[in-house]
Amino acid sequence: MKILFTKHAEEMLKFRNIEKSLVNGCINKPNQISAAREGKKIYLKDFGINYLKTVIFMEENSIIVITAHWLAKKRVKE
Repeated sequence: MKILFTKHAEEMLKFRNIEKSLVNGCINKPNQISAAREGKKIYLKDFGINYLKTVIFMEENSIIVITAHWLAKKRVKE
């Protein structure tokens, strides 16, 4: 599936200094997936100290990344 980034996601990744390759890794091999509002999904990937949280929604043959940010492990419910 093709992974696309919204303008907001592009801006936030740059601001937060997160590489797109990390987001792609989060989407392709997440440790956890959960439902979010309005049909969106939250993907979490463990990167050692923190999780990378990526919010996406699905369109026909594409995954649209809305945003991504680091999340402290203590804030994640296992």
